[in-house]
Amino acid sequence: MELIPYVEFGRLRAAQFAPAGTPIYESDGYEWMGGFWINEGIHGFTSLSRHEQTPDETGGLEIDFRELSPADIEAMLGTIRLPLRPGMTLEEVHAVLGEPERTHVFVADRETYDFTVGSSDLYHVSVTVHETDGLIHVAVIRKDVLSRCEGL
Repeated sequence: MELIPYVEFGRLRAAQFAPAGTPIYESDGYEWMGGFWINEGIHGFTSLSRHEQTPDETGGLEIDFRELSPADIEAMLGTIRLPLRPGMTLEEVHAVLGEPERTHVFVADRETYDFTVGSSDLYHVSVTVHETDGLIHVAVIRKDVLSRCEGL
């Protein structure tokens, strides 16, 4: 599976996806994935981020499925060509993304799985699957940008 090319991902901005009337909060110095980012927040855990070393290019995004409408989620995932949807089971996620590289447990009722997606433009894709609600969160980060983060 191939997501959109890095150059297209780099042009994404929160304003493209925020529901009408939703304020976008921009903050510098947002610490995420071992680096510092300029974060464009749509809601609490839904945002697009630009690494401080490449402030004009979006390098990552997070979508909390509980914060957006199904149409808004579909628009974001469709734009980056990631065929996931809210509520998917772990087995359904595996059918799309394959086997995870790592698994994390941060909260008892959910697990987070890390994948690498793509062949030419590689992406780190992290999904959180809740034990009863299924897929609830997705983070997508360009691997070229992620390589600039500390400790990775």
